[in-house]
Amino acid sequence: MVPEMTETVGYKDRIPGYVSMILGLLEASGYEAYIAGGAVRDILSGLEPHDFDISSSCSPDETAAVLTGAEIRHLDNASVHGTVTAVLEEGNIEITTFRVDGKYTDLRRPDSVEFAGSIEEDVRRRDFTVNSLYMDKNGKVSDITGGISDLKAGLIRTVGDPEERFGEDALRILRAMRFASRYGFQIEDKTFEAMEKCAGELKQISAERIATELTGIICGKNASAVIRRCWRILGVIIPEIATCHGFDQKSKYHDKDVLEHTLAVLDGLPCPETAGSLPSRDPLLSMAALLHDLGKPECFRLNEDGVGHMKGHPEAGRRIAERVLTELRYPQRFTRDCCILIALHDVYTQPVTSEVHRLLCICGPELYSKLASLQKADILAHSELGKARLLKLEYMTEIADELIRSGAAFAVKDLKVTGDDIMDLGCPKGPEVGRVLDELFEKHVSGEIMNSREELLKAAADIIS
Repeated sequence: MVPEMTETVGYKDRIPGYVSMILGLLEASGYEAYIAGGAVRDILSGLEPHDFDISSSCSPDETAAVLTGAEIRHLDNASVHGTVTAVLEEGNIEITTFRVDGKYTDLRRPDSVEFAGSIEEDVRRRDFTVNSLYMDKNGKVSDITGGISDLKAGLIRTVGDPEERFGEDALRILRAMRFASRYGFQIEDKTFEAMEKCAGELKQISAERIATELTGIICGKNASAVIRRCWRILGVIIPEIATCHGFDQKSKYHDKDVLEHTLAVLDGLPCPETAGSLPSRDPLLSMAALLHDLGKPECFRLNEDGVGHMKGHPEAGRRIAERVLTELRYPQRFTRDCCILIALHDVYTQPVTSEVHRLLCICGPELYSKLASLQKADILAHSELGKARLLKLEYMTEIADELIRSGAAFAVKDLKVTGDDIMDLGCPKGPEVGRVLDELFEKHVSGEIMNSREELLKAAADIIS
């Protein structure tokens, strides 16, 4: 098979100099060398690639020899898989020999790798057609699988038989979802059918790899559309997702089932776009949105009038989130903050300073802005009757912003006095110092005193006396 070579006007200028230099070194030594995979996809999509990988006809030893001759530092500890990494000031470049992968008995890595002699053989191991494009140093693209037409059509399709591709590495199922979410692509029907058929194999994939892909899925601009279609697949990882699908809340405040409400909340989160990059949501906010109402089905109760109530669902959702994120080995700080957001997502205080202050003491000022964003998206995902709390949230947010600007304390450690200051006023060293600081903090939160050293010292003196 002869690769389709497509003239690409202007793309040569999109290749960074250090990448062109490596391509040139390999070609000058008599080898074929191409930029491969995601970088080509992004260049053709008008995006800025995050990194560059090169595929070449030279063996790892030959690659190392070329780099050594050019006095370029390199790492070849992964040469068993045909990869040598050129270490450059501008960035690292992985150079991989054309290869044919053996069987994938662990659903992750091939049991063996055989080096291939041509790009035609190498392309068969790629996952999706849009990732199987190769570009030479002049900006010409080699397209064997129809990746360019799929890219133009916005289509995710496997290279070759989809069941075979997902049977090699089940994580590709989530990768397809991530690409669809981030790029706004549709998953080709046969590819989707194979994804659903092979989804059970995701249980054999490591938690860390699943977590990385899941985060990418939910942060993409088109996450809701992807989850709506792929909810059965996601349910393999988070069973409660499947439970929420079609779950009627039987409430005048909700005009959507639990999953559709969840997707509407995701859609309501900020999704900023920067030049050269795809729009992306905040990972913590996105995860909180995905998990925030998963506790509703277990808390659901119907009253005698046929109206649904889900009292306690934020706490139930928090427990589910803690289990899911712990199982997927998310960082402890991420898990903790996500659980706080979920536990508080349905808390709306009276719009008075002391009550908002107490809420800020629970979540902290850094997390409050995310909580307010989650609550706003949650309110807007209700029926018209359920949107009445929007004005209360606006008042709460104004008060919170003013408290933060004023230098208010949200923990004892934020007070502008220390234990030494309290002892200098005559308080004996020991538990009494802590008691005085706690009382000062309570007076501050209740609005009796400001967080100023002068007021705090005066109030402390009164307490001690």
